[in-house]
Amino acid sequence: MTQMPRNHVGVALTSVALACGLLGAGCARGEAHTDLVGEQLYAACEHCHGVGGEGKVELSAPKLAGLPAWYLTRQLQRFKDGTRGKHPDDEKGLRMRAMARQMMSDREVEAVVAYVAAMPDVEVIPTLPAPDPAAGGADYAACAVCHGEKGEGNESIMAPRIARLNDWYVASQIRKYREGIRGGAEGDDVGATMREMANKAVAPERIDNLAAYIQRLPG
Repeated sequence: MTQMPRNHVGVALTSVALACGLLGAGCARGEAHTDLVGEQLYAACEHCHGVGGEGKVELSAPKLAGLPAWYLTRQLQRFKDGTRGKHPDDEKGLRMRAMARQMMSDREVEAVVAYVAAMPDVEVIPTLPAPDPAAGGADYAACAVCHGEKGEGNESIMAPRIARLNDWYVASQIRKYREGIRGGAEGDDVGATMREMANKAVAPERIDNLAAYIQRLPG
């Protein structure tokens, strides 16, 4: 297999390290080589998102394994253009926005997204204190209209798969939507819809129950 020049690998790895796991290398030398580049570059992201994309709650890094390529690509673009992660109270989003803006080209993004999207899904450990997943099922009825009864998602309406996501991450994003930290940027129509639903579909004291239910969905 043809190897990339050493200096090219070094530059690419530096850029990807800044993006903490969601960058790729721009090299059009064939599908097999692109896969290798994605794997090489993801090695710089393992500290935050884990070797298998399982995420790390202690670093507030969500699970990536199991997410579709279209959603991963879209979120990187939204972080980069400020549609997501620009709110002054979104500490984690601001950090990810700065990282995403280090990306170089669409081809690079495609390479690493393809690698991440091909990761086998992994189980995640419940983290929320004493939730009631069964109670969360009642609130999920409103979510199922877009995200599906099994949380499988629907690309045609930009509703991502949410099944088996980290419960802590789901809960944190619902709260961000409710508080206008996420979904309030100009031009973010999908986010605005989520913000409205987050305020209508679930009361603050039931958010953890809903998040626990979503984590247990089969997808």
